[in-house]
Amino acid sequence: MKKILILLCMALILASCEEVVYPDSQPPRVKALKEIPDPLRGLYLDLNLDTLVVGQRSFIYLIEDPEDVQETFLSDSVVLKSYKGKYFLSLTISIGGNSYWLTYMLDQDVSTGTIDVYTMAADDVVKMAMLQEITSKVSDLESGSDEYYLFAPKKKHYKKIIRDTIFTKFNSFTRITP
Repeated sequence: MKKILILLCMALILASCEEVVYPDSQPPRVKALKEIPDPLRGLYLDLNLDTLVVGQRSFIYLIEDPEDVQETFLSDSVVLKSYKGKYFLSLTISIGGNSYWLTYMLDQDVSTGTIDVYTMAADDVVKMAMLQEITSKVSDLESGSDEYYLFAPKKKHYKKIIRDTIFTKFNSFTRITP
């Protein structure tokens, strides 16, 4: 099943049945940004020549098929936070009638004009074990054939999560215009 995911951009499609989710937008106790910072705004391409347009309050992801245009706006269900020099994009999803958050880390290199997008790779056994050493898994959740792993890290855990590279690089975008 394809799940639309947003990573700095708002829409990246993953074909995965296992996801890491959180009870709150991540990192916890970090204030959400009201606008996307100027350095992130612009037009980007990934290696497949898919386009990402980052505006003042929106992400638009365009892939080859014109019907696959994905657009999202910062809101109560799409949150962007800045922490330790990185951005975290959290999106709500519904599992069993409850709301949870998917979170992606965005790492911008202003000198090269790239944004690398990272996710928690639930299928990476080593990284999942590392995550469980930092913060215990709360529970397993299921929705049809999809499985989710609920974690509830504290703000202090994020320093270690970032330092230990628990996130896995998912995609990379290169700026083509400011």
